[in-house]
Amino acid sequence: MEPVERFFWWIEERHRIFRRRNAGISRDDWTKDEILKSYRFTNPFRENDKTTIWFRENMRDPLKNRSEVLMATIIFRWFNLIETGETLLSNNLHVDWKPELARQEIKKQQKYITGGYIIKSPNGMDKVDGIIWCIDQMWEQRDNLINELKDSSLHRSWHVVMQFPYQGPFMSYEIITDLRHTYLLNEAKDIYTWANAGPGAMRGLNRIYGRELNYTSRKHDWNEEMLELLKFSSEYLSEGFPKLEMRDIEHSLCEFDKYERVRNGEGAPRGRYP
Repeated sequence: MEPVERFFWWIEERHRIFRRRNAGISRDDWTKDEILKSYRFTNPFRENDKTTIWFRENMRDPLKNRSEVLMATIIFRWFNLIETGETLLSNNLHVDWKPELARQEIKKQQKYITGGYIIKSPNGMDKVDGIIWCIDQMWEQRDNLINELKDSSLHRSWHVVMQFPYQGPFMSYEIITDLRHTYLLNEAKDIYTWANAGPGAMRGLNRIYGRELNYTSRKHDWNEEMLELLKFSSEYLSEGFPKLEMRDIEHSLCEFDKYERVRNGEGAPRGRYP
């Protein structure tokens, strides 16, 4: 199987696992692939991830046509943990941000931020205080930020969000990806033409296009290669498979890289089924 064929096979097989799991099928029958059976990989569609489902159902969708959805998204994704989301929700902090109340309630938790990725915040502050400070900077500018993002492109909006303290490329991309499903960006013209290629997606592209694995030149047109894969997708995926967006290509490339790492004996993901 050629790398590009294996990439789309991975997308389809991982989505089959998601559907079989939701249907209550035993894990032994999710897949015949030993790697997918043994290790945890995120869904090809970010919207199907557990944390995103919770956020969508409890915060994003109820607010998707209201201006409050912007800060609700930013506040939740800074922590990206369902338990903290429940604390925010029960105290109405996702729409009526009160830093002292947030500090008091969130610090009652044993765990309050995701372990899925690194959260950067100001040096010299503990993590909760640092995140609250970062949220405060954006809360003060929320009206201006709404005006900047409304009816903009995903690419431009990503750059706008990155102007705020400690909003790096990854975190900003997570926020923009959520806002794509709200009134702010649901008609962005580049949903099918742009995505931010992170390090994992770059490695996935390197595997598919036969380059040195650690090649990361920012001068390289990573977006064009992801767009090419999106255009190819209908040739490789089964008829009736859900339509892919550029975000789905980027997201899946990162997980495909992890899969190939195991397949080639180069290492393994952190998450493994017991």
